[in-house]
Amino acid sequence: MGRNMDAERRPYGAFIVVLCVLLFSLCIPGVQANLSEASSGEEIFLSCIQDDECLLTPVASGEEVISNTVFASPAQPDTVTLEFEMSPQQSDLALLPTTLKSMVIDLRFTGELSGANKPELEVSLLLASSVTTWNFDAETLPSASTSNPYTLEDEELQLNGERLLWPEQTVRLRLTFVLDRPGTWELHLRGASSMILEIPWSEDVHSRNSDEPSSDLEPRSTDFETIHYGALLENDRDCWRFDIEQHELLNVYLEWESVPVEIQQSHGLPDLIQPSGRLSPAPSVVVNENDDTTRITYRWRALPVGEYIFCIGGTAGKFQPYLWSGQLAFESLGPSNPVEFDGESFYPAGSAILGDEKDAVELSKSGFGLLFISFLALIFFVIDSLKNSTSSMLRLGVFTPGVLMILVGGIFHPMWVLADEGKNESEIEFDDLIDMRLQQLWDISYPGVPEQVLVTHSSSTWGMLDGDRLEMRLEVEEALPLPDGRWQLVIPELQDFRIDQAIFSQVALGGVQTGDQGMLEQQSVRFILLAGRSLFLDLLMLEAMMVVDEPPKSSIFHIDFEMVTVQATDTVSVPAWGTRPNSVSSNDWVLLQSALFPEQVSVSLCDCDFDLLDVRFIPSPGFDIADVPQILDIENASGLIPFSSPVALLGMAMCAFASRSESHRRKRAEALARSLFGDDSKWK
Repeated sequence: MGRNMDAERRPYGAFIVVLCVLLFSLCIPGVQANLSEASSGEEIFLSCIQDDECLLTPVASGEEVISNTVFASPAQPDTVTLEFEMSPQQSDLALLPTTLKSMVIDLRFTGELSGANKPELEVSLLLASSVTTWNFDAETLPSASTSNPYTLEDEELQLNGERLLWPEQTVRLRLTFVLDRPGTWELHLRGASSMILEIPWSEDVHSRNSDEPSSDLEPRSTDFETIHYGALLENDRDCWRFDIEQHELLNVYLEWESVPVEIQQSHGLPDLIQPSGRLSPAPSVVVNENDDTTRITYRWRALPVGEYIFCIGGTAGKFQPYLWSGQLAFESLGPSNPVEFDGESFYPAGSAILGDEKDAVELSKSGFGLLFISFLALIFFVIDSLKNSTSSMLRLGVFTPGVLMILVGGIFHPMWVLADEGKNESEIEFDDLIDMRLQQLWDISYPGVPEQVLVTHSSSTWGMLDGDRLEMRLEVEEALPLPDGRWQLVIPELQDFRIDQAIFSQVALGGVQTGDQGMLEQQSVRFILLAGRSLFLDLLMLEAMMVVDEPPKSSIFHIDFEMVTVQATDTVSVPAWGTRPNSVSSNDWVLLQSALFPEQVSVSLCDCDFDLLDVRFIPSPGFDIADVPQILDIENASGLIPFSSPVALLGMAMCAFASRSESHRRKRAEALARSLFGDDSKWK
């Protein structure tokens, strides 16, 4: 009879469980509720429908507390593992942050004999193929009702260079704790346990890819002079078929939306297939890159009339939305004409200068004049001192201190300064820094270089990675007084530095840079755009940080920065300033980043009859002296003592006075001897 009643209850019990699951899923925002929702700092909650079914959800739901009683001992410990799978699954492509913003786990254990405590806990966060683990020690609580959760803040994630989270990849949190005594454990939920992952970028790749054509074999028919929206998802081939009428110029404007550099498509030349089935000749190309988009203009001239097929292709593991449109025109100046380019792209010197150039103080290196005069004077006075002295007080009290002052102020000090103004073996100069940075960017722009390597190196400040040391010698011609009493150095090399000349010189140095039809290779195009932006930002940061506390005494300065990693600034597509000098605090660096970064940076390349580059920017209006860190490892070449010249001149005056006084005393003594002994031969 009891068995029959249990059999009858079982279907009802199962129905109730299923109903609870359905109701629980309905209370969770379903379609878009994945990790991408955390981009604004929203919490992800640990939720459990029942003790053995737990999830990561965007809202606090389910059981308020899950618990269990264990009968463990040191000889037979009990290991408890709880896994929280994200629900619903990830549906967007997301760029993972490098740090976990925060995590709170409210886990408690009440032992039958030991009372309330927190057991040792291992927390593992699984994001795609990466696993980050944190360990917490055991802790005794005053009472079982005390809330003292495990907490994490700004913890680095071990992503192993894989920052992309693709749709339906794993997001899971695992809690493991070992109990070695009898008692009851409790995990408090419903908002008590949660974590925050601030996702910098995410995209619904499938919805953005809605307007793509099918393939090369079945191109989509369209009108040429309309706007087409789409996206290249991995190695897709998007193709269109259209008719071309009589024209002189055929322009295609292709605009790529900014995405993280890890997933940017290669932006290679598209295929424009003529009615004869042959590829059209290579077009002239103008690339304009800014914070939001990369706009590429392709121009062909006088192509045959007929039906064309236009195709763009992607690369595996990449994604990027785009739009394109066509234009038929007759010969005239258009947006891809080289006349729009200045022909010379200079760094805008003074962009980060805060002092008034009218108050500039000119600086110069120490010369040999004082050293030479002091050396001659010292020889003269030493020779003169070989004569017999008539006054020990004059010799020891005036002459000897004067000689010492000449030695210290006129000889030792200038020699020390000249040695300090020299270049150490470990130091580089401005030109060396530029060459090293461009070579680094050239190396990482090769096809096949892992994207994480590209991000790490291109976002580093001056090309210096974590642990690198920047030792540089700078010769400065002017220093500007600042309102807070400090001095800003004006780097003369920046006054007429041509960014385009430096970049194209590196392209030529890198080897063969043009294809069969005279077009730049894809690596060269990628390098030029990357280098134009990175080099500009490097020089802007260098100019802003040339601030010293003391009035400069010499034109030679030594920079010694030991670099450490910091969160990069700018959009996720082109991160910048991802390393900082160790002497600058993280907070000061973040303040400098946000204040100095321009409102807009635009890099344009014309791959036409003449390779031309144009770098333009809108400066940040909020940058001021308060944003420059107080502690910077910039040393001015110095000597042994301050006021060395007055000291040396005073020493010469003292020696001259002593020598003249000795000369007068000797003459008076000689005259006195003649008056007493007559004109004896011994006085001749």
